[in-house]
Amino acid sequence: MGITVIDQGPELYWFVSNALLQDEIPLKHLQSIQAGEKNILLELPEIVIINGDDKSLIPEQFISKMRNHVFARNTLFIVMTADTSIEFKKNLLIAGAGQILYRGRGYSPSPKFFSALIKWFLNNKNPDAQIFDYKPVPFPSEAEFTSYGRVGWLSPSHCMIEANIDLIPGQSIEITNSLFDELDIKNVKLECVEKNKVGRYYQYTNSMLCKITSKDQIRDPKKIEAWIQNNLDISKHKPIKVVYFENDPEYRDKIRQMVKADKRYCARGYANLKEFQEVLDYQLPHLVLINRALIQKDKAQFESMRAFVKSNFCYCVTYANSELFGVEEFKKNYEFAMHSPTPIDLPLLESMIQKLEEKLPENLKTDDKKFYLNKHSPYSRINLHASCKLTELAINGAGVELPFGISNFCACEISSNSFVVANMGRTQFFRSFINKPSNDSSKGTYHRLIFMGQNVKDNDLVKETIELITEYGYERWLKGETRPI
Repeated sequence: MGITVIDQGPELYWFVSNALLQDEIPLKHLQSIQAGEKNILLELPEIVIINGDDKSLIPEQFISKMRNHVFARNTLFIVMTADTSIEFKKNLLIAGAGQILYRGRGYSPSPKFFSALIKWFLNNKNPDAQIFDYKPVPFPSEAEFTSYGRVGWLSPSHCMIEANIDLIPGQSIEITNSLFDELDIKNVKLECVEKNKVGRYYQYTNSMLCKITSKDQIRDPKKIEAWIQNNLDISKHKPIKVVYFENDPEYRDKIRQMVKADKRYCARGYANLKEFQEVLDYQLPHLVLINRALIQKDKAQFESMRAFVKSNFCYCVTYANSELFGVEEFKKNYEFAMHSPTPIDLPLLESMIQKLEEKLPENLKTDDKKFYLNKHSPYSRINLHASCKLTELAINGAGVELPFGISNFCACEISSNSFVVANMGRTQFFRSFINKPSNDSSKGTYHRLIFMGQNVKDNDLVKETIELITEYGYERWLKGETRPI
């Protein structure tokens, strides 16, 4: 566990260290982006805090680069900035920033809130609901929900997406995407057919096979089909998913150099066997490469590999960077895996990939009726939209009812005229904190959200709104009956 602060000056580090004085969390201060990048790749800290106003870096580019690294993808980023523009917030969210905190002249976030935020980040999948002091007031209003996702592949009638929403088969959601805009395909909806049957290319909670519906169900599929056929030469399919488990920083860097962008495989890496079964079920890899030192250290966790290779198209290969962990004992105890006497180098990796491709089941092979989108393509990005209901408002967040679940830590936008009445602008940015099904099924799923990217003015407006609703009630506040004549 560790936190790295990257800033040329000492002030940000002082704030972080003072706010976390009561918490036994290792902190490191690095003054250059180069030293910060090296630290992230060597030590894989859980959280990195950066000065978003540092002229030596473009924060959204740096975050995107780190979160696309084979091993650094799970590092969470907090950006401290005086920039309050909507575009900057959105770019940071899309890049993968975990939180955006306003820090201006003479103003820093509340140390109490910051300490709670760190506790949440360190356990964001199952957080303690009492971490944040949450005292909401009623704020019932119609609203619109927007979240983000990625398209893996597209056919005239279906697509595979990844997102942090949790649709059940048969449930639909509206989407916007620049490709559909260019093809003049209107009123696009995706209906979930099945979910989580393929591993993740990105970092979203769910993968979903979806049926595409639109305004013109006769012409629109033909438009998509024609576009696919005209662009098949740039279709990028990576059918093989490789997952590494390696704790040696130097060898992790060699692995990074082995993973080539133009090859037909993608790779993810982990430094330990923590939540090993969960990682396998999430990634659904076709090839697992694992250092025997990690197996020796945590044999109980590794045992779940035995059942996984029996029920999935997956091969496991162990290797060693040291003579301490020889092949013979592992051959005897783990007969379901293959055991390399040497570390995995590029020729060996590519020979494995080639043999795997020859054995691929039909449903995993490249299909010329599908277009496989490159992750750098703007066409791979989608926005998902739904109507929802705001239920409450608090200093640090809001409550919302959605017709489906969203994962804890899901980033989203909520737009409502009630925010306009509060002079906050129509759209606010949030991350999902916790959720629970409503007792009334017609109300969907309740989610408690935490604000993202609020500045001093935003915070003051929320406080003022809460005070007025507390004194006069929501209906009178909404009608403007709390204002002096």
